[in-house]
Formats: sequence, structure tokens, C-alpha cells
Amino acid sequence: MSKTLSTTLLKGLSVLDAFEEASSLTLVEIAERAGLDRSTARRLTLTLVEAGWIVQNGRSFALSARVLRPAGLFLQAGGFGRTVQPILNAHAETLGGDVSLAVRDGDRAIYVAHSARPGARVSLGLTVGSALPLETTAIGQVLLTGSAPYQVVRGAYEHGVCGFAVPVGPPDAPVAAIGSTLPLALPNLETRLESSLAELQMAAADLRNVAGLQLIATPNK
Repeated sequence: MSKTLSTTLLKGLSVLDAFEEASSLTLVEIAERAGLDRSTARRLTLTLVEAGWIVQNGRSFALSARVLRPAGLFLQAGGFGRTVQPILNAHAETLGGDVSLAVRDGDRAIYVAHSARPGARVSLGLTVGSALPLETTAIGQVLLTGSAPYQVVRGAYEHGVCGFAVPVGPPDAPVAAIGSTLPLALPNLETRLESSLAELQMAAADLRNVAGLQLIATPNK
């Protein structure tokens, strides 16, 4: 590890990462998830409590609302409220379903924007901030492979659902991916899939010139 890095800060961030998919944790669980010894986990966790990033309730700990502050700055940098969200809303309305936008973070796709019209045919329960392994979803595979003009995944993430996605930016170096879903049992699925992919490609074209997406895209590593 480079001598220019702060190992204490990295360990503190691993404590925050330990709360992924967990609403609350004990110190023992934090230590196990973060890969730290118990004394280090305790010291770092209590420091984060003092700083307001974690709240304590008896022997349990949970992330505080403060963790949303850097996320808000991230979304502001991408211009999501002014530019990205209206684009997603418009294309979700045309599709009659859901539309999600994600960027790559290591081996996961992080969902940074989502739109679903009321009564959408399929809802996977994804929200802004959801993280899924790249190989399990069409959006993730677009970000992972970086070569195809689109990806279709049938039933991999959720049984009975067909996910499909296209890159935002060039296929070999996408800055993001935009995707949607259809029920596998939908009549004339292939025809609907073809028209839906065309709609997503139009959405991707609309998003291509959003400067904020270039700023927030993370390296594919």
C-alpha cells in the first residue's frame, strides 16, 4: 500500500461499507464485515458516532442521515434534478414501465437515478443507491462488457423478468448504462423488446450530452 494513503481513513470507510444491506449492526458484526479486529472496529465506530455518521441505540449501530449529504452532492454534480430525471421520466412514460440509470463502481452497478410510472408492469424495488453485482443484470453487463450495443438478461436477477439495457456513451467505454424490464410472459415479447430497446437508445442519446454524467462516471476497474 502506498505510503501516501491514510490506512485509518480506509478502515473508517470500511466500517461505513459494512452497513450495506444491513439496517443495524453490533460491534462484533461490524468487525466481521469490515475485516477488522474488534478493538479497532469499536474505536472507529464510536468515532463515527461522535462525528454524526453513525447513530447508536444500545448495542446496535446504524448509519445516520448524514451519509446522504455526500450522495446529494454527487447527484447535484450530475445535474440529476434538472436534466437527468426529466429525461428518465419522459421515456418511462413512453415505455409504460420503469427506467434506471447506473454507473460502475468496481464489480457492482450503482443505481443513480430511477423512474417508474404508476402501475408499471414490473418493479424490482430498486432505488437510488441500490448496488447489484455486474453480472446479474442487463445494466451491469453493459457496464462490464463494454462492447455490445445492448444487453438482454432473462430471469437472472428476478424470475419471470426480462431485463434489457443500453450504454450511455460509446459501447466500448460507456459512462453509464440505462435499462428497463419486461415480464417474460408478456405477449409478443420479442416485438415489445425490440421497440423498448429502441426507446432506451433514444434515452441514451438524450443523456449522452449531459455533462454531469461525464464527471461522475467511475473508472471501469
